[in-house]
Amino acid sequence: MRRPTDPAAREPGATALTLDQIFEATARRHPTRIAVQDGWNQLTYAQTDRQATRLASALVRGGVQLGDPLIVHCENHRHALVAQLAVLKAGGVCVSAPRTPYRGGLPAAARKSASRAVLCSRSTYDEEVRGIPSLALDDPVTWRKIASAPPEPTLPRSAPEGAAYLLLSGDPTATDHGRLIDHRSWIRSAADRSRRIGVAPQTVAIAEPPMSPAALAAMWWAFSRGATLHTAPWQDDERWPLTGGPDSAAVLTPDAYARHLAETPGVLPSRRSAVDPAAVVLIGGPSSRHIVARHFRTRPGTRLWAEFAPVDGSMPWTAQELFACDANRPYALGVGGPVPPMLLRLLGPAGETLPRERSGELVAIGPSGLLEDVHRSGWYGCWTPENTLDLTGRRRPYADGAGVRGPIRHDSPVHPTEREAI
Repeated sequence: MRRPTDPAAREPGATALTLDQIFEATARRHPTRIAVQDGWNQLTYAQTDRQATRLASALVRGGVQLGDPLIVHCENHRHALVAQLAVLKAGGVCVSAPRTPYRGGLPAAARKSASRAVLCSRSTYDEEVRGIPSLALDDPVTWRKIASAPPEPTLPRSAPEGAAYLLLSGDPTATDHGRLIDHRSWIRSAADRSRRIGVAPQTVAIAEPPMSPAALAAMWWAFSRGATLHTAPWQDDERWPLTGGPDSAAVLTPDAYARHLAETPGVLPSRRSAVDPAAVVLIGGPSSRHIVARHFRTRPGTRLWAEFAPVDGSMPWTAQELFACDANRPYALGVGGPVPPMLLRLLGPAGETLPRERSGELVAIGPSGLLEDVHRSGWYGCWTPENTLDLTGRRRPYADGAGVRGPIRHDSPVHPTEREAI
């Protein structure tokens, strides 16, 4: 079976692409290829791109300007994908509003992001959102209205250096409005993941709600490769989403994978199973020895990668491959080495850069090097002689949730029970 070509692979000097342009390029070359397989429901690349173009035309005719934020809050990945592509084609910014508790709910997210509209489903429609329109993409009336709008000749209006997503902070004590991530960062992250892992999957499987950080990372990894995003099983399968075979990969959070492994009965044979994915990628927080041990007992032939993404859970700061021998370490696992083009620093109490083997707060500086591209993680760690990052603790909230204290430990060895909690 042929692997999908990589639409993001460009010749030197070629014009940079945006996320929606990469998707559109695959739709032109492979119109019948499945973009999203959601249970028995599916959308091809051509169908998705056609619907997104119609919706984007309606958004532009409705007054959406370049850089305008729009919330995407859909019930399933099919509608969420159409909505995201439409916003990007219109030159807008997708605001993440996953179906997880958010302080103040959707109305607060709309106010905080100053969104121009909400693209949702009938089940996720919130009547408390006032002052801006809400479009339910699973409502036939919505599409009848959209069909009456003529195609917008200026599409697409996206630019590689333009913001693609605003990921709102889930921290109730945060004072910022979230993190803007441009098209180039998503494309670079997906390309780096493919190079690190050495897998060009035809299918990327997830078990995350639409617009969640891990789902976004998996989605653009799949679409940058012209692959299929597989979001739900065709039938009940206790091992989902880790079925699919050697041409697939699975993306989960460490917590979700730990729950999955705890529910997996028995031990699979030591040989590789035909339904196991080629790789499991854990993105978000650090992984534990218990995850590594259970993974290699149940899927010894599947590679395990961990990506540490502390700020928004989508863009990794560090990455490392985990092996069966890591489960026998006498101390907790680290989080790997830096991922280009992130520049990592460990800062002391006065903001000074610390040398190796001294513990400080982990801070990342993005490609631009500008002040707004400096991100404090809230995690503390130290560099090992192998140039990997060893976490030593993190900030703790006050008892009343009104602020933050110092780290669990600072510039000192971590007690084994504390490290195990990490």
